Amino acid sequence: MNRFDNVAHDWEAKTSRVQIAKSSVDNIKEIVDLKPNFKILDYGCGTGLIGFGLSNETNTVLGMDYSSGMVEKFNEKAKELNFTNISAIKHDINKEDLPKKEFDLIAISMTLHHIKDTNMFVKKAKSALKDGGYLCINDLVSEDGTFHSEHKNDGVEHFGYDKDELCKIIENNNFEVIEYKIVYTDDRNNSQYPIFQLIAKAIA
Repeated sequence: MNRFDNVAHDWEAKTSRVQIAKSSVDNIKEIVDLKPNFKILDYGCGTGLIGFGLSNETNTVLGMDYSSGMVEKFNEKAKELNFTNISAIKHDINKEDLPKKEFDLIAISMTLHHIKDTNMFVKKAKSALKDGGYLCINDLVSEDGTFHSEHKNDGVEHFGYDKDELCKIIENNNFEVIEYKIVYTDDRNNSQYPIFQLIAKAIA
């Protein structure tokens, strides 16, 4: 059991988590024309703050997460809300591939910094997107390692991301970056941590 299994039940009690997800969802809706039949992957879905925010009556949302506790809570929510088009499964990106050419949009919010090989994730995301599909990354701007100090950086692989370095990885994997902007600033530990959203489009 990892620490995310232990906190899944109360995950949404922290206001900043809800606000970070809302800022991401609002920005995606502003930039991307979410077609009625879109198939969306919410990677590192947690309890579904992004996935549920992007769902509508006609699209399909699949959540994937390494934490069994988060997946369980996600599916409980879907059942309670009578959402039949949204569900979650357990997935380990380090060991498993993603389905090929399956999704119109992949969103990953505050999860990429927990994945050691950023290039590997972006490469797998590209193969999982349909041509012209969107990759939406929400994460920390490079920080000094204090953002997760409460958890002693357990499971943290990156202290945020440098814009130019991340954009280079994205572009090297046949994406066109269509937007990068700061969508939220988290106040904690007597510091301010900007959170960016990068939206990229898969090109042939």
